[in-house]
Amino acid sequence: MVIMMTMMEVFLIMVLGYMIYDIKVRLTKGNLNTGDEAIGVKDDVNRVRLNTDEVRVLRYLLSKGNKPVVQSMIGRDLNIPKSTLFRIVRRLNELGLINVEKRGKYKYIYIQRAHDVANMLKAVDEESTNKGSSP
Repeated sequence: MVIMMTMMEVFLIMVLGYMIYDIKVRLTKGNLNTGDEAIGVKDDVNRVRLNTDEVRVLRYLLSKGNKPVVQSMIGRDLNIPKSTLFRIVRRLNELGLINVEKRGKYKYIYIQRAHDVANMLKAVDEESTNKGSSP
Protein backbone atom coordinates (compact mmCIF):
# COMPACT_ATOMS: atom_id res chain seq x y z
CA MET A 1 0.00 0.00 0.00
CA VAL A 2 1.46 3.32 -1.09
CA ILE A 3 0.68 6.43 0.92
CA MET A 4 0.75 9.67 -1.05
CA MET A 5 1.24 12.90 0.85
CA THR A 6 1.32 16.43 -0.40
CA MET A 7 4.17 18.76 0.50
CA MET A 8 1.80 20.66 2.79
CA GLU A 9 0.93 17.48 4.70
CA VAL A 10 4.62 16.64 5.10
CA PHE A 11 5.33 20.19 6.28
CA LEU A 12 2.48 20.07 8.80
CA ILE A 13 3.72 16.73 10.17
CA MET A 14 7.21 18.23 10.55
CA VAL A 15 5.83 21.29 12.34
CA LEU A 16 3.74 19.12 14.65
CA GLY A 17 6.80 16.98 15.42
CA TYR A 18 8.83 20.07 16.23
CA MET A 19 6.08 21.45 18.47
CA ILE A 20 5.93 18.17 20.41
CA TYR A 21 9.72 18.19 20.75
CA ASP A 22 9.70 21.83 21.90
CA ILE A 23 7.06 21.12 24.57
CA LYS A 24 9.08 18.11 25.75
CA VAL A 25 12.23 20.24 26.05
CA ARG A 26 10.37 22.99 27.90
CA LEU A 27 8.86 20.47 30.32
CA THR A 28 12.30 18.96 30.91
CA LYS A 29 13.83 22.38 31.58
CA GLY A 30 10.87 23.39 33.73
CA ASN A 31 10.13 26.53 31.72
CA LEU A 32 6.88 25.75 29.93
CA ASN A 33 5.55 29.29 29.58
CA THR A 34 2.89 30.48 27.21
CA GLY A 35 4.87 33.37 25.74
CA ASP A 36 8.18 34.05 24.03
CA GLU A 37 9.88 34.56 27.38
CA ALA A 38 10.49 30.80 27.63
CA ILE A 39 13.00 30.94 24.79
CA GLY A 40 15.95 33.29 24.93
CA VAL A 41 17.98 34.63 22.03
CA LYS A 42 20.71 32.02 22.50
CA ASP A 43 18.09 29.26 22.31
CA ASP A 44 16.73 30.80 19.11
CA VAL A 45 20.19 30.80 17.55
CA ASN A 46 20.81 27.19 18.53
CA ARG A 47 17.40 26.11 17.26
CA VAL A 48 17.49 27.97 13.96
CA ARG A 49 21.11 27.39 12.82
CA LEU A 50 21.39 29.99 10.08
CA ASN A 51 23.93 29.43 7.33
CA THR A 52 26.38 32.10 6.19
CA ASP A 53 24.27 33.37 3.28
CA GLU A 54 21.15 33.57 5.46
CA VAL A 55 23.07 35.67 7.97
CA ARG A 56 24.37 37.88 5.13
CA VAL A 57 20.82 38.46 3.85
CA LEU A 58 19.55 39.35 7.34
CA ARG A 59 22.45 41.77 7.90
CA TYR A 60 21.78 43.37 4.51
CA LEU A 61 18.10 43.83 5.33
CA LEU A 62 18.93 45.29 8.74
CA SER A 63 21.33 47.74 7.08
CA LYS A 64 18.41 49.03 5.00
CA GLY A 65 16.40 49.89 8.09
CA ASN A 66 12.90 48.54 7.95
CA LYS A 67 12.47 49.53 4.32
CA PRO A 68 11.32 46.83 1.89
CA VAL A 69 14.05 45.72 -0.54
CA VAL A 70 13.42 44.11 -3.93
CA GLN A 71 14.56 40.47 -3.83
CA SER A 72 16.58 40.75 -7.04
CA MET A 73 18.50 43.71 -5.56
CA ILE A 74 19.54 41.56 -2.59
CA GLY A 75 20.87 38.90 -4.96
CA ARG A 76 22.72 41.45 -7.04
CA ASP A 77 24.27 43.33 -4.11
CA LEU A 78 25.31 40.17 -2.24
CA ASN A 79 26.24 38.18 -5.36
CA ILE A 80 23.86 35.32 -4.50
CA PRO A 81 22.37 33.27 -7.36
CA LYS A 82 18.59 33.53 -7.86
CA SER A 83 17.92 29.90 -6.96
CA THR A 84 19.94 30.14 -3.75
CA LEU A 85 18.29 33.42 -2.78
CA PHE A 86 14.86 31.92 -3.44
CA ARG A 87 15.58 29.12 -0.93
CA ILE A 88 17.04 31.58 1.60
CA VAL A 89 14.02 33.89 1.37
CA ARG A 90 11.60 30.97 1.65
CA ARG A 91 13.35 29.60 4.76
CA LEU A 92 13.70 32.97 6.51
CA ASN A 93 10.04 33.66 5.78
CA GLU A 94 9.02 30.25 7.18
CA LEU A 95 11.05 31.01 10.31
CA GLY A 96 9.15 34.28 10.71
CA LEU A 97 12.27 36.42 10.43
CA ILE A 98 11.26 38.25 7.25
CA ASN A 99 8.10 39.18 5.37
CA VAL A 100 7.66 38.88 1.62
CA GLU A 101 5.22 41.07 -0.29
CA LYS A 102 4.61 40.56 -3.98
CA ARG A 103 3.80 43.81 -5.77
CA GLY A 104 3.34 43.32 -9.47
CA LYS A 105 6.33 41.40 -10.77
CA TYR A 106 8.58 42.27 -7.80
CA LYS A 107 8.98 40.63 -4.41
CA TYR A 108 9.71 43.05 -1.59
CA ILE A 109 11.52 41.66 1.43
CA TYR A 110 11.82 43.21 4.88
CA ILE A 111 12.69 42.19 8.42
CA GLN A 112 9.65 41.18 10.42
CA ARG A 113 11.02 41.66 13.95
CA ALA A 114 14.09 43.85 13.48
CA HIS A 115 15.00 44.02 17.19
CA ASP A 116 14.81 40.24 17.63
CA VAL A 117 16.78 39.61 14.44
CA ALA A 118 19.47 42.11 15.50
CA ASN A 119 19.79 40.35 18.87
CA MET A 120 19.92 37.00 17.14
CA LEU A 121 22.73 38.14 14.83
CA LYS A 122 24.59 39.56 17.82
CA ALA A 123 24.36 36.14 19.47
CA VAL A 124 25.63 34.53 16.24
CA ASP A 125 28.63 36.90 16.33
CA GLU A 126 29.31 36.05 19.98
CA GLU A 127 29.04 32.34 19.26
CA SER A 128 31.47 32.53 16.33
CA THR A 129 33.88 34.63 18.42
CA ASN A 130 33.74 32.06 21.22
CA LYS A 131 34.39 29.20 18.79
CA GLY A 132 37.38 31.05 17.36
CA SER A 133 38.91 31.72 20.77
CA SER A 134 38.55 28.20 22.18
CA PRO A 135 41.66 25.98 22.17
